[in-house]
Amino acid sequence: MHRRSFFGLLAALLLLASLPAGAANVRLSASEIEALLSGNTIVGTWSGTAYRQYFATDGTTVYVPDGGKPDEGRWRTNPQTNDYESWWRSTGWTPYALVRTDAGSLAWVNGDRMEPFRVQSGRQIK
Repeated sequence: MHRRSFFGLLAALLLLASLPAGAANVRLSASEIEALLSGNTIVGTWSGTAYRQYFATDGTTVYVPDGGKPDEGRWRTNPQTNDYESWWRSTGWTPYALVRTDAGSLAWVNGDRMEPFRVQSGRQIK
C-alpha cells in the first residue's frame, strides 16, 4: 500500500515539474496566433540568443539571430491543436504552443522553457 502511494506521489511530482513555469499562462488559439504574427515582426530570445523574426502573410518567415545570418522558413497554424508550426530545412515542421503569461507578456513554450518575445508592427528586419 505504501509503495503505491509513493509511486503516485512521485508521478504527480514529475508531472508538476514538467510544466512550464507560471501555471496561469493562457494558450493562444490558432486564429489569435495568425492575427498576432501575420505581417509582423517579433523580437525575443531563443535559448539565450536574441533574434528578430518576420512573419509574412503568405506563410514565409525570416529568422535573424543577433550576429548571425538570416534563415528563411515557413509558418502556419494548426486549428485542431492551436499550435504554431514552423518549417526549417534543418528540422522540417515543428509545433509550438504560444502563450500569454500571467504577467501579460508573450512567450513560446520550448520544451520546459518559456521563450519571451514582443511584437513589432510590420516588417522590422533587413
